[in-house]
Amino acid sequence: MAVEFQAPTIPNPLRVIILGATTEGWLNASGEDRREKILPRMKAMFAEWLEMGSKPLATVDDDLFMVGQPSTPDFTWYLIFEVPDQRTLAGMIQCVRQEKDGVRLDRYMRLEARVGRPFFLLED
Repeated sequence: MAVEFQAPTIPNPLRVIILGATTEGWLNASGEDRREKILPRMKAMFAEWLEMGSKPLATVDDDLFMVGQPSTPDFTWYLIFEVPDQRTLAGMIQCVRQEKDGVRLDRYMRLEARVGRPFFLLED
């Protein structure tokens, strides 16, 4: 069976993978700060992302076989979203930079967003 490659186009909504990793700030934070401040703020941030119109499609946390700050690969969790547009994606990343409830998440993690499209051999 022949398969034709279609030239890529920018999807609407955007298909985005958020690559995430903890930093020294997370590793140096106390257990209490993690439980009482950082993790609740992360959970609230994810709720904000949903309110912005992003839709989670899949997640992977590859911490089953590693500990500590990641080195290779540079990330330990991967979040795949459909995002309405670039402005929304920029707003999602901005949530990490803003201090809310006394927490700036960029002190504890780093994120990188990559925009792509569904893989044509697995999804139409």
